[in-house]
Amino acid sequence: MAEKNLSDRDGPIQQESDNIARPSGKKHHRALWILFLVFLVFVTVVILTYHRDTINWIEDYETGIELAKQQNKPVLLAFYNQNVSFCWAMDQHVYNNPEVIKYAEAKFIPILIDVDEQPKIVEQYNVDYYPTHYVGYPDSNEFSEPMIGCVPNPRLFIERIDHLLNTIKRSNK
Repeated sequence: MAEKNLSDRDGPIQQESDNIARPSGKKHHRALWILFLVFLVFVTVVILTYHRDTINWIEDYETGIELAKQQNKPVLLAFYNQNVSFCWAMDQHVYNNPEVIKYAEAKFIPILIDVDEQPKIVEQYNVDYYPTHYVGYPDSNEFSEPMIGCVPNPRLFIERIDHLLNTIKRSNK
């Protein structure tokens, strides 16, 4: 019986120390849910602010060329390397500009050539600097001189591409 009294005496003390050591189950779960919701809101904000409109590029050369022939439109070829900072600058400051998007999609079939995924096309056009742009008519197989390098000003980009297009139009007459 003395043993029983001893265990009765230790029981409540042990229970009290257990309550002090651990937070309440409901409070713990509530804190986790709040933390999860804050994280979810943060991720959503990052995704929504990062996503931007861009030119509706066709990323397969052959598909883009065939579409240009069907629609009787010139192509805008952009040779792009995702590891080159100038390509990244074009993506961030030019290709997502509403005026550039409207211009490129109205006048061209825009084709984005990822140089790592389409090396034969890169070799065919003898491109070794990125970004490089060409304008041309696939039916005549005639393309402009290359526009090499980054043009971070959207209006200047449109002017230069338009110049290449007009040069090709004059030579096709």
